[in-house]
Amino acid sequence: MKLKSFVLTFFAVCAAVVMESKAAEAATFSVVAEGFDNPRNLAFGPDGSIYLTQSGRGGDGKDGRCIPSPSAGYIPLCAGQNGSLTKIAKDGTKTNIISGLTSLALSPSGEQAAGPADFKFDSKGNAYLLTGLAGDPSNRDTVLKSPDLGKLYKVDLNTGSLTSLADFADYETKYNPDGTDFISNPYAFAIKGDNAYVVDGGGNTIYSVGLDGSGIKNVAAFPQKAIPRDKLEYPDLGPDVDPSTLPVTQQSVPTGIAIAPDGSLTVSEYTYFPYPEGEARIFKVGEDLSIQTIADGFTQLTGVAYDPEGNLYALQHINNSEWKEIQQGGIITGDIGGSLIKIAPDGTRKTIWSGDGLEAASGITYGPDGKLYISNRARLAGGAGQIVAIDPNATRVPEPSSALGTLTVTVLGAASMFKKRKRSKELAKAEIV
Repeated sequence: MKLKSFVLTFFAVCAAVVMESKAAEAATFSVVAEGFDNPRNLAFGPDGSIYLTQSGRGGDGKDGRCIPSPSAGYIPLCAGQNGSLTKIAKDGTKTNIISGLTSLALSPSGEQAAGPADFKFDSKGNAYLLTGLAGDPSNRDTVLKSPDLGKLYKVDLNTGSLTSLADFADYETKYNPDGTDFISNPYAFAIKGDNAYVVDGGGNTIYSVGLDGSGIKNVAAFPQKAIPRDKLEYPDLGPDVDPSTLPVTQQSVPTGIAIAPDGSLTVSEYTYFPYPEGEARIFKVGEDLSIQTIADGFTQLTGVAYDPEGNLYALQHINNSEWKEIQQGGIITGDIGGSLIKIAPDGTRKTIWSGDGLEAASGITYGPDGKLYISNRARLAGGAGQIVAIDPNATRVPEPSSALGTLTVTVLGAASMFKKRKRSKELAKAEIV
């Protein structure tokens, strides 16, 4: 009985070790597809394929289709026809569903492009495409000769034809809803029922748009955030520039948007130049476009997504103020690693992934396999862009030489020793008799 109890105890310990090993979880990172120019947002189709918007690499400026960048030291943004909507099948095959869309990018690097920005399906299987702009919208039709920028379209995936549903560039030009500078850059959208909700990172606004063709229904500006000037860090702008004299816009710059479990909208923010660290917010937006801050303390957010358990995932583009890692002209000189942060329903935060391949990411969606799919190196051209997948709940498999093997040997050894001791006692007893 003692031997049986001893062995059962040891095997219970073994089982506990195995269970503990199976319960240990850690995120994993993998590259799903690559070779993209300024990849932006992505969505899964009914057949499991990924639809990705590529903002392209812009033009060389020889045709004069250039405007000054409002966010990159007024470097020229030049237009070219190389934006696209790309389908990535389950087997990895890449197909451009729509090609030749306008791309507006820094010249000559082709980086930080605006163009095809987001893509979504509604509950009926209809497809929609959003295009960005990143500049003064009054130049779109004249200087840039690019009327397809700054709009929401319904897409016929069979023919590639686009039907305009809303023109945000035109609305910004006419009404300037946030009352600041004239800039428009529709960045992302979400669909709820028969309406699309579009965030404009240039206009600092959110729009509701009827998908039935009724156009823009409502618009609201995100609240500005005043930060004491002595808490703002600035790059070296030369001996002739005093940072204390620079204007502070305090603009929000909304980027990502997702439908929350309670049916409201969740919106992430990038923040204004000089992109202060730890000052980006997450907002809750009602169907009436009422806005409230629900989380703060992030850096340069570019996307949000929910899982079925109600956990919110926030995507940090770069963990440091971008000017510390990227010189004027878009030249990368430092670490452009970003982070994926999990926010539980009770508000608890946990960094799921930081750096280690996650770089300058923008655009995130929850996949049917439980992984978070992200557009990585989303501000880079030259085919440097990727789609990556982060599994926040990957199970670690115990190594063959784990504690299980050691405990098994210990159990067998102890059992053998127990038998030997018992046999010795029996022999001793026999000798006494």
